[in-house]
Amino acid sequence: MNSKIGMFPIIVLVLAIGMIGFGVYNLNKMPETKYPQFKAAFTLHNAEGSVSFSDLAGKVSIIFFGYTHCPDICPATLINFGKALKMLDEDEQKLVRAVFISLDHDRDTPEMVSKYSKYFHPDIIGLTGNEAEITAAAKAFMVPKEKNKPNAKGNYTMNHGTYLYVMRPDGKLGELASHQDPPEKIVASLRAWIKWAE
Repeated sequence: MNSKIGMFPIIVLVLAIGMIGFGVYNLNKMPETKYPQFKAAFTLHNAEGSVSFSDLAGKVSIIFFGYTHCPDICPATLINFGKALKMLDEDEQKLVRAVFISLDHDRDTPEMVSKYSKYFHPDIIGLTGNEAEITAAAKAFMVPKEKNKPNAKGNYTMNHGTYLYVMRPDGKLGELASHQDPPEKIVASLRAWIKWAE
């Protein structure tokens, strides 16, 4: 009987350690996504070769769709991308990927998009593809893609989405941010998921 009594504190201790461990696990566990129906996917190209969405696995990614001839929203957003990346420390930068995808497959080549993206920050990955690849990427991210009527000189603008897609390390959508978000808010959105990145 004494041995049973002596075992009681040990059992309580083991249970307590287990409960603490379970609590710590739940605190560190990535929360459920608010967008379970969102299934991101693409295989596109830059000056170095092909990049698929799966290549971003394990990192926090921020993705924006536009085109290099965009007169306002795209350059303003990419300026904020660049500023946000500079605000991250060196260790954080290794865990983040910033991606700009051009929807203008008729004018934007992979080389052109790569050069354009790196103008705003050398770590921004610029991607594009042929019509089928771009259409598939736009559909996966539910991004509108519409070419407006060309002017007399053949120049045209495009209607495109303005959301920033903050993607979690597990490939799920973490947040839909605004193209008007300042760099500080972009950094906060990225840091919300960095602790789960590798």
